[in-house]
Amino acid sequence: MEVANPAEARIDSKSLVGTVSGLRPGDFPLGSLRSRAAARVLLERRTPRSAADEQEYRKCAADAEYWFFTHARSRDEHDPDCESKPFPQKEYLHELVRFWLANRLNLYEKSRQMMASWTLCALYLWDANFGMNRLNFIQSKKEEDSDRLVQRCYFIWEHQPEFIKRTCPAEYSYCHLRFYKPHQKGGLPYSEIWGIPQGGDVIRQHTGSCLLIDEAAFQPDLEASIGAAQPMLKGGGRLDVVSSAEPGYFQELVEDRVK
Repeated sequence: MEVANPAEARIDSKSLVGTVSGLRPGDFPLGSLRSRAAARVLLERRTPRSAADEQEYRKCAADAEYWFFTHARSRDEHDPDCESKPFPQKEYLHELVRFWLANRLNLYEKSRQMMASWTLCALYLWDANFGMNRLNFIQSKKEEDSDRLVQRCYFIWEHQPEFIKRTCPAEYSYCHLRFYKPHQKGGLPYSEIWGIPQGGDVIRQHTGSCLLIDEAAFQPDLEASIGAAQPMLKGGGRLDVVSSAEPGYFQELVEDRVK
């Protein structure tokens, strides 16, 4: 392998739909959140994407680093006056993005407030958002912690420009963020981000594209998770293991003491 928070605002665990396929404002109570969302989507569908938007979309799809620093936004829990902020133009974040793009098997030692988890969530979103047939796992010790990371992905998706969201509509539900083709009425998503608890059970049962293990040093089942990911890796998938310091299997991986 290559080696390289305050509580978040609660998101309703019910389905949050980025596009309301086939529904009209009149299908919901007047003035309700879903009625307003349906009205917005109806208006957006009648607005064609300009040539400039098309060119920008293609540039974002081809260049993760450009998209990350131009259109991705995070949440700063220390600043209650600002809903979202662009990722800072820090050289170490540029290096982290480039490192991620260049390598498929990665270990990241992190400290607090460096935005490592936010950055990797954004990159997993970029991969699912602009890719096809992607099943990207995000793993924490507990399922509810994994859902928090999926919520971060949804937050970043929600704060992209409208022309990207129209092209890549998404739907959030507990531990899942699914991506659909524009105007698709039902059916299977073309990509998905799935938050899972520690261990190898889910990973063994499904053919994934990527696995992000967050705060890996605090997961007793880390070795089992990495073992279950081996078929995915042999098929060309990627593994990103990130954590702050704690003695155990993660430390052994970082120090190259695992045979």
